[in-house]
Amino acid sequence: MKVRHILYIGLAAASCLLAACEKEDVTGGGNKKPVNPGTGTGTGTGNTSGDPYADLSKYGPLKSYVDREAYPSFILGVAIDGGSKLYDLAGQNFDEMTAGNAMKHSSVVKSDGTMDFSGVRNFLAAAHARGITVYGHTLAWHSQQQNTYLNGLIQDKMVELPESTGETVLLEADFNDGKHPFSGWGNGSALTVSDGAFKATNPSEKQQWEVQFAHDFSRAFLNGEEYKLKFRIKGSGSGKLGAGFQIVDGYKSAGDFPEVQFGTDWKDVEITCRCNAAGATRLVFSYGAFAGDVYMDDFSFIQPDASYEVISMTPEEKKSVLTAAMERWIAGMMEVTATKVSAWDVVNEAISGSDYDRDGYYDLQSAKWGEANCFYWQDYLGSEDYVRIAIALARKYYEQYGGTKPLKLFINDYNLESDWDDNKKLRSLIHWIEVWESDGVTKVDGIGTQMHISYYENPTTQASKKEHVVKMLQLMADTGKLVKISELDMGYVNNAGETLKTSQLTARQHRAMADYYEFIVRKYFEIVPPAQQYGITQWCPLDSPDNSFWRAGEPVGLWDLNYNRKCAYAGFANGLAGGE
Repeated sequence: MKVRHILYIGLAAASCLLAACEKEDVTGGGNKKPVNPGTGTGTGTGNTSGDPYADLSKYGPLKSYVDREAYPSFILGVAIDGGSKLYDLAGQNFDEMTAGNAMKHSSVVKSDGTMDFSGVRNFLAAAHARGITVYGHTLAWHSQQQNTYLNGLIQDKMVELPESTGETVLLEADFNDGKHPFSGWGNGSALTVSDGAFKATNPSEKQQWEVQFAHDFSRAFLNGEEYKLKFRIKGSGSGKLGAGFQIVDGYKSAGDFPEVQFGTDWKDVEITCRCNAAGATRLVFSYGAFAGDVYMDDFSFIQPDASYEVISMTPEEKKSVLTAAMERWIAGMMEVTATKVSAWDVVNEAISGSDYDRDGYYDLQSAKWGEANCFYWQDYLGSEDYVRIAIALARKYYEQYGGTKPLKLFINDYNLESDWDDNKKLRSLIHWIEVWESDGVTKVDGIGTQMHISYYENPTTQASKKEHVVKMLQLMADTGKLVKISELDMGYVNNAGETLKTSQLTARQHRAMADYYEFIVRKYFEIVPPAQQYGITQWCPLDSPDNSFWRAGEPVGLWDLNYNRKCAYAGFANGLAGGE
């Protein structure tokens, strides 16, 4: 995942996965107005000190605070992964549910390509039973895809030969076209092409394995077979380069080539290695111990004495096959949901956080600079066609399978409120939407901003965060498109820069988070015109348990793990009421 936000680590669109508690939930009732938060010392979980936060039963259900006449399009949502108690909580307090995982590609599509929509149907039924709608998440993403199936569709084919025919070149590049076949990671390293040569840049010395570049093959290397690397190499100084085979699952080694020493002059290299384990698909290079630039040219990766021929699909063939796979997936999902779900994250997290081509805008996510174990549709369908195809298929099959309400399709992404780049990711997304819509056919209805944020105790930092939340909402509103806060949750960072766990928070810190929730919700109503308001979705209803993979142990919920309302609940309610 890259670092999405200083505190957002892991899968962008992950869910809380919180287990239901047997203790009775505190949901209140009636159409009660919020009380003034006050300045006392209560935490909002049973304290009777006189702090208005201490008696959160005075608050009504969250959705009762939305002025439906003034804001008829506003939808208050929550992300849920399952459990009757969480479903009940959603029905009592929200208008809509988003599935944390149930409607994602890897949750439905199996490794053989078959699709199981039982989880989707169960989720729809749970929402229907509680009288609330469902927001679709998500049709096209690079994470949580069924990689085994998708990679299998485009993998190279091996054709046995009657006898050995000598060397077979598995990968080669002279880099004269300005492109390279590698992805890389570690220590802020960068991969580029300079003057017709591949360049890998490591800004500072690390352990050798901490900075790498690699190429992933669609089929495994043969256990026991010998392979050859040939290339020219030099560096901005003297250093060493390691190379080897790797099994991606568990990052296990399957054999290492002899280490290559290099200096500032070009050096010809020819080395061999025998693959010593089954299942290796990655050729990986390590150079973390060298700080500077490593240059490579005239690269080839060879299997000597081949007994078979490798037949690869052309880029056009891969695009055709994967477009058909996307069509089958979206058609299947629409067949199940079209009469029940009329709004979708059609494309999730398309924008990277770097401007690799230096055109002033961040590029799309790609295997060239993205994470391992993801499937980047855009690498095969194209940066422009990727979104156009997904949108066209969603509209086609929504109508074909009986969707009657206007279909609303959103591009959803994270770090759009970022202050470190003055909202550049959002500005880049707006640029890309203009590109996608330039065909005169494609229409993006709205933008979703995830907002996996934190309250910062440092007043200067927090002021900057708030300023850029306001900028974000204004930029989104200025597009004229629907505006949705799609995955709101919040942590806490103290003056020392430490991320605090729920158990560490003081009453004052709880109230600070509540105030920030109120600020965000109020600004949404103030800045976004009613006609452009889709609404706000709270991503985590409950705090995260210590064993969660999502912001483990952090105070991300509006309720605690015992289903007691928190100060954050009051802040959220006050913000909703402030919109009236």
